[in-house]
This record gives sequence, C-alpha cells and structure tokens, in this order.
Amino acid sequence: MDGLHLMPSSTEILLLTPDLMVSSRVAGIAAAIPATIEALGPAASSPRGGPFQLIVVDLQVTGRTATALVERAKGFRDAQLAAGGERAGIVAFGPHVAVDRLAEAAESGADLVVSRGELLGALPAVVERVRSAIGRGETGGSA
Repeated sequence: MDGLHLMPSSTEILLLTPDLMVSSRVAGIAAAIPATIEALGPAASSPRGGPFQLIVVDLQVTGRTATALVERAKGFRDAQLAAGGERAGIVAFGPHVAVDRLAEAAESGADLVVSRGELLGALPAVVERVRSAIGRGETGGSA
C-alpha cells in the first residue's frame, strides 16, 4: 500500500512504439497505476498531449538503432524541459535476448532499460522505480 502513496494521482506516459499490440497491452496495464498513455509511432513528428512524466521507448523498431530511438525520446524530454515542464524519465525496453540493443540504450542515456516481459509484467513497479530515481537524482542504467 505504501508504494501507492508515492505515485502521482495520474501519470502521463508517452509510448514510442510502432506495435499496436504493445500499445494496447501497456494502456490496459496502465489503468491500474493510474496512467494515461499516448502512443506515438515512428512516423509521427510530435506528441499531442503532455507534459509527460515518463517516455517509454520500444527498441524493436526496424531500421532504427537503439541510440536513435533513445535520442528521439531525449528530444521530446528536452523540448518539454525547455517549455518549463518537468524532466520526464526515459525507459527503454526490448526482448531480453537483445542484450547488445539493451546495453546500447543504457549507454545512450535511457534512465532505465528493461526487458519487454518486465515492462508488461510489472509496469507499475517500473514507473515507480524511474520516478523515484529521478526524484533522488539517480538515473541512467539498466535493471
């Protein structure tokens, strides 16, 4: 119950993914946080909503490196900061077998890197870990 007290009343999450199934699953899980999800595909230029507390990056985007995907998320975060908003945490996720891609995302500046299974199986805990780390100034790295 204590973990629930640490969560904001509603968390705004920007989900960068081309996968509609992932978007749907994350949105369903996010209702328990509670959180609002805005999914943004690779072709979209910018989100409609915000400000976001969390930007979640799907590393399984064909033709893009993990670095490019994390840099895109950092661009959205930096634009939000420049507009006077808070610093959004960046979580990158991908298949647990894509070790190099996950490591590249961590090296590129994601605040947390997790497997797809961890994200989908424990989204509330992942959100709490990133929000707590940002609050303490301890960001960057993998699970």
